Amino acid sequence: MSLFFGLDIGSTQIKVMQAGKNNQGLRVERFALVETDPKNQAAAIKQAIKEAGIKGAAEVNVALAESEVFTKIIETPKLSETELASSIQYEAEQYIPVALSEIELFHQVLSVQEGIDGKMMKVLLIAVPKERVNSLLNLIDQAELIPKSLETELFSVKRIFSKEDKIQILVSCGYQTTDLMILSKGVPVFTFSVNVGGLALTRSLMNELNLPVDQAEEYKKTYGMKADLLEGKVAKILTLVVDEIVSQINKATMFLQQQGFNKPLEELVLSGGGALLPGLSAYLAAKLNLEVVVGDPFVKFIKDDAFKKMVTQESNPQLTTVTGLAVKGLI
Repeated sequence: MSLFFGLDIGSTQIKVMQAGKNNQGLRVERFALVETDPKNQAAAIKQAIKEAGIKGAAEVNVALAESEVFTKIIETPKLSETELASSIQYEAEQYIPVALSEIELFHQVLSVQEGIDGKMMKVLLIAVPKERVNSLLNLIDQAELIPKSLETELFSVKRIFSKEDKIQILVSCGYQTTDLMILSKGVPVFTFSVNVGGLALTRSLMNELNLPVDQAEEYKKTYGMKADLLEGKVAKILTLVVDEIVSQINKATMFLQQQGFNKPLEELVLSGGGALLPGLSAYLAAKLNLEVVVGDPFVKFIKDDAFKKMVTQESNPQLTTVTGLAVKGLI
């Protein structure tokens, strides 16, 4: 069993998972999910850890939503780590729209490839507001945990679903935002976030059908985007919201084409709780003309009786982030 675990701090749920690996594959060793709200997150984290049976000495991998950080993928001639570290400040000044004194700056080399002028490297810049870093570290401290690593949620999703033989777009459907990453054979080329999520879908039904929040949630989960249910009334309303995501995907692909990236998307992978919206995958497949799949974060896991006792739902795209954090370093 690993001495670390993944922690997914959501708007309404806390998820923790500890994973292990043997010759047969990956295993879920410990798992728990508890409901929460922003005022009680530290207590909810402690409760989830207790329910999962994770020992207190374990270190924790955590992630930030894409909407909370500034990211930019840049291309530069191949540099040593020392040279790259010294040039990052300059690059950040060009691309990050806030003062460098207000952020914590991180970078990661994504790939090194042969270019026209010699070897070129793609580098991911991540700028996190210091206030957000401090609040997250304070929350981890309140929960009496030891931080091991910090990354964005999309990189947790990428760890699970990226394929080296496809051009993909990963779509993480969250409560407040939808976060997206375009991959070229496993290497990120573009990341972005759309301010449309499950909450916007619920509110659209509340406003248009004059429903209380609980009933709007039930309509969303039951009828979704299926035009043959409830005379298509719910589908018509939700389509207007989802089309904003479609529009942003089209804009992103057009931008990449203008930058010289002319490879067509081959696969869209849905993750996050919103991936379970009825009819969503079929609608996106028709609108974008590509293969759409609802990702299974446990495709590489052993699904024995012990697994089924801990992970009780058949479809679990909402567990992708915590699973990606749990297997960091294992795959």
